[in-house]
Amino acid sequence: MAVQSVGQLSHRIAMLAVAAQGVMNTKDLPTHVVLVDFANTMGDLAISLKELQKDLEIHFQAEPIQFQQHDIEAEMTVVEQLVMAHKAQSQLSSLLSCPFLLTKLQNFRGNLSRGLECILPDTCSELVKLQISRTQQQLKDGPPKLGLKEQAVIDLLGQITETSTPLKCKELVESVADYLDVVPGDSTFADLLENTKKDISKVDVCDSGTFSTYLENCIKVLEKGLNFQQEPAEGNNGALLNLLSPPSSHRTMREVVAPSSPLSSFICPITKQIMNDPVQIASGQTYERAAIEQWFKDGKTTCPLGKKLKNTKMMSNFALKQSIAEWRERNYNIRLDNAEFRLRSFQPMEQMRGARDIKLLCEEDGINKYGIASRKMIPLLIQLIETTDSPTNLRELCFDALTALALDHQENQETLVFEGLIDLLVRSLRNYNEAEPAINLLKVLSGNPKAAEMISRTPNAVLLLVTFLGHKNENLVISTKGILVNLPTTDENVVIMAEANLMKPLVVRLVEGERESKILMARTLARLEHMPDSSRSLASSRDAIKTLINMANSEDEEEVDAAILALKNLSTAPTAGVVIADCIGLEVLIRLLSSKKISVVTKVGASHIIANVLVAIGNQWVRSEDMVADLDNFVETFFLLISSVSTPLAAQSHLLQGLLGLVEGKHTGQVVKDIMIRRNALSGLLSHFRKKELEARRDSLKLFASLSRKHGAEAWSAVRIHSGTLQLLVGVLKTEDISEPEKLAAARIISHFPAEDHSLTRTLQTLNIVPVFVNFLSSPNQSMQEASLVALVRFTFPEFPDLQKQLAEMGVIPVLVTLLDSRRPRVKISAAHALANFSKSTPRLVKPIASKKWWQCFTPPQESCKLHAGVCTIETTYCLIVAEAIHPLLSIVREDDGKITEVALEALYTLLDNEHWERGCHTINEANGISIILQNMPKCTARAQEISINMCEKFFRIPAYQASFGPPSQMHIITIAQQASPSTRDVAGRILRQLDLLQTQSHYWISSTSK
Repeated sequence: MAVQSVGQLSHRIAMLAVAAQGVMNTKDLPTHVVLVDFANTMGDLAISLKELQKDLEIHFQAEPIQFQQHDIEAEMTVVEQLVMAHKAQSQLSSLLSCPFLLTKLQNFRGNLSRGLECILPDTCSELVKLQISRTQQQLKDGPPKLGLKEQAVIDLLGQITETSTPLKCKELVESVADYLDVVPGDSTFADLLENTKKDISKVDVCDSGTFSTYLENCIKVLEKGLNFQQEPAEGNNGALLNLLSPPSSHRTMREVVAPSSPLSSFICPITKQIMNDPVQIASGQTYERAAIEQWFKDGKTTCPLGKKLKNTKMMSNFALKQSIAEWRERNYNIRLDNAEFRLRSFQPMEQMRGARDIKLLCEEDGINKYGIASRKMIPLLIQLIETTDSPTNLRELCFDALTALALDHQENQETLVFEGLIDLLVRSLRNYNEAEPAINLLKVLSGNPKAAEMISRTPNAVLLLVTFLGHKNENLVISTKGILVNLPTTDENVVIMAEANLMKPLVVRLVEGERESKILMARTLARLEHMPDSSRSLASSRDAIKTLINMANSEDEEEVDAAILALKNLSTAPTAGVVIADCIGLEVLIRLLSSKKISVVTKVGASHIIANVLVAIGNQWVRSEDMVADLDNFVETFFLLISSVSTPLAAQSHLLQGLLGLVEGKHTGQVVKDIMIRRNALSGLLSHFRKKELEARRDSLKLFASLSRKHGAEAWSAVRIHSGTLQLLVGVLKTEDISEPEKLAAARIISHFPAEDHSLTRTLQTLNIVPVFVNFLSSPNQSMQEASLVALVRFTFPEFPDLQKQLAEMGVIPVLVTLLDSRRPRVKISAAHALANFSKSTPRLVKPIASKKWWQCFTPPQESCKLHAGVCTIETTYCLIVAEAIHPLLSIVREDDGKITEVALEALYTLLDNEHWERGCHTINEANGISIILQNMPKCTARAQEISINMCEKFFRIPAYQASFGPPSQMHIITIAQQASPSTRDVAGRILRQLDLLQTQSHYWISSTSK
């Protein structure tokens, strides 16, 4: 399990940290500094892993972590042995082993850093991710900085090779002796050598004996240096300090020489940098030209060193400039020699320094690239990469050096291609650890046409590259995209890139390619159904769409089929639909639908595109003078196609969907509705209700439902003319195997019929539709619930007492109260409207409580309704108090200020609009309703204000309410009266008279009544 694996690794790392911390007794040796730094880093890593383990325990992860645990543990065992081998070592042994220890620990740190990327799951917290990231950076930072003296000895140890001269060996002896503060050749130094030989026998098991071999070779080199006074034996090959042997052609190379420091005269006193263009001024002092020019430009007339100047003239110091150039040339040659020497060394640390030096030389001056290439160092770098046992860090540095050599240098790029580097780079893509430097180099090479051609021809190159397009490293993704864009695009490679959502090459090939390429690109677009929005947007460019439309308009059947499939996929994006319409795509698609030569499959595909396009332009149509005429033409054309026998049923369904998109579009809805009503589209759609093809029937019902909203009377007229249509709609609602979208459309159509048509209500009653709608009130589909509720309102009118009773007995009233809390405005309105209708019938249904007979003296008394002073129940009197509807209705008044408030107030007003109005006022006040109504009155609609004024007239008849609520509400009433209708103004006048305010506020009243 993941948690267990991380826990084990954390424990092992912590033990390694403890071992490294306490192994050294002598603290003044560089090995101690290296081990302490390593111990601290391992300790931090163990803490981070422990935190990760805790996080994984919280966010349980079932899948095991993909981590090369066996390899890491094997390497950790080697490192543990190496660390413990330094315990109780002599001073000389510790000093000599430092380069070997640095190399091993650095490789181990690098492998751990890369391994952490594999064990970090996406589900862990951001804090843990940050902690792991910091630990990774610690591991990558490398070994600690040593003192100058220690670093000099370490560097000298790392430079010794098989070709080291006795003189160089003697230099090493003197350097080591100086550092240990002993005299070479005396008994103390000899004792140190003997102790080191004893240490070798203790470490023989470390790293398969490699460490002991290394120390033995060091002893031999030191002994060679001590014996330098003797004539060196001819043909002596020296000691091998590394596992690898350099090529025999380089056995006679020179030793590393430090570059000379610049003379003080080379340094500009102002910039403190070596001068490039030295000039001499009147004081005789030399400065960098740009620096002294700025000095004088700032208005200063003295020498920067303080001397007064006769003038500000400048004269080039050619002699100094030449000396600097010669110094630079000598140092460049020295650095180049050193870099080559280090590359040909056997020690990975030295080879890494060599690769790093080459990169620096290239970055300092592009001209240096010629010298490096002339020394044949490019093949040498490639050879180090190809060596299977080269450390990963070395390979990465070699890649970086080659990248610097190739950057902006065509000749070196061609050399890299000639040396077979492309194959090596492509193979490196299979190893994620080396992928980034390899991709960076490929990015540079792909800018060269010859190299780009070679990359594109290399087997699996494109396939491997596209796998990095989803990498977490954004810079890596950008570089990969840059490579793929630069490659010459064969059809096969373009398809591979497109499958990885890199669409630009496909679009170019689609627009500019030959017939076969166009067809292949179109089919590829058709196949990529799940491309991200960014890729779909690029593939839907105007050029691409125009090309596909031209293909669809051709006489080539294969082109037409491929183009239709591609457009079908692309048109699902609204932006693509608009572009298709702009590129006269609808005209081409209509021609295909009208043609007798086109196959059924192609026609259905064309109609699908038309549907998507119409939905898109319905929401994005740009208004113009020709808008109505264009839409009228579309409506006429599509209805002709829908009615045509040659149009497949599936295509008819898609065209109906497209018209529905226009009807419900933000920019075209009202215009298209008016056009279709004028063209008697409602009657035309009724014939499709009886079609056997599910989609066509469903879509015709949906379109009819959308048109009938706000045109209910016209819809009912059309249905009434076509005998049996109403029965068909009811049958759709009653039949179980009819799809839910069809049932929803049928319910909406019936809900849109005029509610004031009482004969229709009775007809629906005879068709026994009421129980069906009541059943749908509990539907999980909120749209179906809404349509059913709206349809049921017509059955709640007081004119239909039998229907009211039926609905009450079916338990509808509590459901209506619950629906007052719905988030759908139309549901709230319908529920409040139905409750108002029920409440209007309550007074005539309430029966007074009969007086008890003598034999009923022991029966409990009947509870009287505090409003109606009689026996009230939900089922018999529909009382809003018993139904607990008062608070929900007042909540609507408090929270809303639109149409919903109007209907809620109408329901509440039914409590006051009868002989029990005074008790109704008390009932509303007990629910804090008077305050709510008065507070909401200024901001609600004119109709709601009218109802509120009428309610206030009743409230203020009661002296207590007049005193409590009259003064705070007087200004609201006066303001509303100034803008209200005459009838509302009259009611407001009565209220003001009740409040004795009419005379004192006469200037308001006069201005309001004069309107």
